[in-house]
Amino acid sequence: MARAKGAAPAPRSRSAPRIVAPGSTVTVALPFSNITAEKPVKMEAGDWISLAGLVITVAGFSAVIWQLIRSAKAPEAD
Repeated sequence: MARAKGAAPAPRSRSAPRIVAPGSTVTVALPFSNITAEKPVKMEAGDWISLAGLVITVAGFSAVIWQLIRSAKAPEAD
């Protein structure tokens, strides 16, 4: 079939794009590269209170989530 003048050519299959030369390198900055070990610090009373508050908060949220899951699985009583 002859192509009309000014009509776009039919799309042709293309080969995959070429891969960049393997000699190129990429540097990735990770946040773990600057971690240093310091002298242990003795925990004070305020630190222990904060830690206890965190533990209580986690336990409370766990109990709430457990109750929500339990109530979602319970059959509805009419």
